[in-house]
Order: sequence, then C-alpha cells, then structure tokens
Amino acid sequence: MAKLMHEQLNFSTGSPVKIKWCDYDHFKYPLHYHDEYEIIYIINSFGKRFVGNSIETYSDGDLVLIGSNLPHMYKSAPDYHQDNPNLRVKAIVLQFSKSFFCSAIENYPEFHKIKKLLEESQYGICFENSKEADLVKKRLKKALNLKNIDLLIECIKILSLMSDTEKKELLNEDYCENSFGNQFKDPRIIKVLTFINKHYSEPIILESIADKAGMNKSAFCRFFKEKTSKSCIEYINELKVTYACKLLREGRLSISQICYEVGFNNISNFNRHFKKITRFTPSDYLLEFKKAR
Repeated sequence: MAKLMHEQLNFSTGSPVKIKWCDYDHFKYPLHYHDEYEIIYIINSFGKRFVGNSIETYSDGDLVLIGSNLPHMYKSAPDYHQDNPNLRVKAIVLQFSKSFFCSAIENYPEFHKIKKLLEESQYGICFENSKEADLVKKRLKKALNLKNIDLLIECIKILSLMSDTEKKELLNEDYCENSFGNQFKDPRIIKVLTFINKHYSEPIILESIADKAGMNKSAFCRFFKEKTSKSCIEYINELKVTYACKLLREGRLSISQICYEVGFNNISNFNRHFKKITRFTPSDYLLEFKKAR
C-alpha cells in the first residue's frame, strides 16, 4: 500500500520561508504533502517525478512549483541505488508558508500575477527553459546564502519571475482534489461544483445539474464551458479518475473494484478515460507507484 504522509515542516525560527541545499545518495522521501508551497530545483539527478496524478521523468535543471497540500514525491533512477560515489542528488528546495504575504496578495494589484501563480500551483507547475527560469535558478543559488528579511525579499522576487514566464506546464490540468473556492467567484458555478464534487461517483443526469444553476441544459453547457474551459462530462470524468488514482495508491481495492467504486459502468470505459487523462492505463499507473516504493 502506498501511504500518503502529511509532512509537518519545522519553521523553528519563526520565519515563513525556508531554503535548503540537498546532497543525497538518492531521494528517500515517500509520497507526501504539506501545507507549505515548495519550489524544487534539480541541479544534478534524474528519475521519476510524482506530483498529484502526474508521473513524469525529471533530469538536471528540472524546476517545479508545488502548491499547498499537493501530494508529491521524487524517485531517483536505479543508477542512484548502486552505491556509485560519482552519482549524487543535488538540489535546492525553497519552502514558504501559506500565510506568507497573503494580505498583500489579496489586496495589492502589484501581487496579482503572483496570486494567479499560486492558484495555478495547486496543479503543480513545471517551468521550461526560458530567460525567466534561468534567472530563477540563479536567484535560488543566491538565496542559499541569505536569511531573515533578505531571504523573504528574494522569495518574492523569485515568485515574481515565475509569474512572468509563459513557458510553463501545468502538471495536472485536471487535478481536482484541492478547493476551487479561490478559482471561481460566481456563486452559481460554486454551487454546481459543490454538488458535482459530492455526487460524481453516482449516476448524474445533466439536466439535474443544470437545475442547480437555474438553467436549461444547453444554456448550462455553455455556461459551464465558459467558467471551467471544459465540458461538464469532462469535468466529472476527471474527478472520477482523480479519485481512482487515489484508490490505486492506497492499494486496498482491485482495479475492477475501483472502476465501479468511482462510478464507471465498465472496465473498458474506465481504462479509456483513465489513459486519456493520465497517459497511463490503471495497471501501468499502479506499477509506477509500486516501483517507486
């Protein structure tokens, strides 16, 4: 069973920002999550990166921003488990609390881009090669030698650079475990999503969801697509697959049991939607997590 660990980070100095230099024979931390945001810059290492439901390879230069309470894990390649003294994991990890300058983010227009960046980080963000990403990496190295107010200011500068680049990839465009409360202001869509999140594993008639928004079916479908950039059916299937991923990681149920538990009516339909969303079949996804243990 792949256990999901809630890590309690120790900000013993009282500072909302912490940075550390990592020099390991291999990554050892299991799948975990914590309240704090985290920036991970891989200087030397390669292997598999697990963020939410995303499973991808990583290598030198990998730069990722992980949102609050988003499950994640780095698994070093087998080469790092062969006692080779020439292979070391070298990385920089910057962590900052949810409360860090939250008032400024909510109230000052200068922080609008950073606010949007942190909202997107609930999906995990991988930054591609760009001028801004190169500057972020240089600033992370510089930040290793900073503390107190200088480290706090540097953290804001790093986030500002990250918020300016368009060269980034959301690792879980369909990751739905985190709250949508900060994403949507329209009370109708919040009411609809609340209903869907409670009942997505049950048979739901589209007309009954439209009733929640006080619309007919066709008007509701246009409204939902406008608000979420996806159809209602796509959104429901993504919720089902997200729940299926969680059950696969827990290891209590078989794949066929999970299929029906999350609300799919047959295995072939389950496999098709699962692969479309995660790029893995359920059995391959499970195998990746077993190999990472």
